Amino acid sequence: MYVRGRSEWCISRQRAWGVPIPVVYSTDSSNVETPLLTPSNIDHIVSVLERDGGTDYWWSGSPEEFVEPRELKRAKQEGRTWRKGTDTLDVWFDSGCSWTLLREQGVQSEAGPLADVYFEGSDQHRGWFQSSLLTKVASGKDGEPPMAPYKDVITHGMVLDDKGRKMSKSLGNVISPSTVIQGGKVSTSLSGAPRFDS
Repeated sequence: MYVRGRSEWCISRQRAWGVPIPVVYSTDSSNVETPLLTPSNIDHIVSVLERDGGTDYWWSGSPEEFVEPRELKRAKQEGRTWRKGTDTLDVWFDSGCSWTLLREQGVQSEAGPLADVYFEGSDQHRGWFQSSLLTKVASGKDGEPPMAPYKDVITHGMVLDDKGRKMSKSLGNVISPSTVIQGGKVSTSLSGAPRFDS
């Protein structure tokens, strides 16, 4: 139901934090902007980021550094200038690719899923569980049967307030951990929950 009812997934976000989408744009003398997002230029960007300290360097490095040399040379001859894209990946796309770390560690998927279990809150049916499923199925090879990266999904319940509603920042019904825990011990009880004072 969650996957079938999902609308299109826009993976770009306009935020000041996150993993940048590795695209650079050139502008010609007519002020026409063209994106450069090719496999070879992405490989170049990855090499620059690995050499200069990781994804944070995207924000401080010059746009020209992220253009592969042959394209940069051509752009200079044509009088084109460069700028870096500022969009970031949706955090669910980013975390949804976490299954690739298992593959990089040598876990094989021919016989079944990469992970035995994904364990999270039930809100992750539309978050991590679904983004992992979508990225894994979408990246499958031609002729390979679609397969989730996990064998089972286990979800736990939510902490509820005194009216039985899920505690949520957006509802404003959360209790600060410092109210509940003092010195490593629970000092006040949530409605319906036992006290653990010693």
